Amino acid sequence: MPRERTCAVSTSFGAALDSGHLAFVQPDVAKWGGLSGCLQVAKLARQGGVTFCPHWLGGGVGLAASLHLRAALGPEGYAEVDANPNPLREEVCPVMPEEGWVTLGEGPGLGVEPDLGRLERFRVGDR
Repeated sequence: MPRERTCAVSTSFGAALDSGHLAFVQPDVAKWGGLSGCLQVAKLARQGGVTFCPHWLGGGVGLAASLHLRAALGPEGYAEVDANPNPLREEVCPVMPEEGWVTLGEGPGLGVEPDLGRLERFRVGDR
């Protein structure tokens, strides 16, 4: 059955998935069409029996978006979380995995309220 492709992002991933050589796909929500584009990729992956594992190695806001997308798709799959020190992640939107799982906030939007004041020590010069 042909896959429905609704955007250029999913077309690119669709071609890769059609190759039959992938077991995982790891789109980055900031680089591959945002939440809607990555949702399309996730649907294509699911149709092809490929594990969807969003990739994010940036700040906390993008990580929260990636994790919410991953959670919205159900329990199958993973989310890649960078283990390197990153103040834009740890200070603004801390995510603390426990035994491989993350509890997401229930607030509106991404469920986190970024605390930009915690980054003041990194500020250089005047605006």
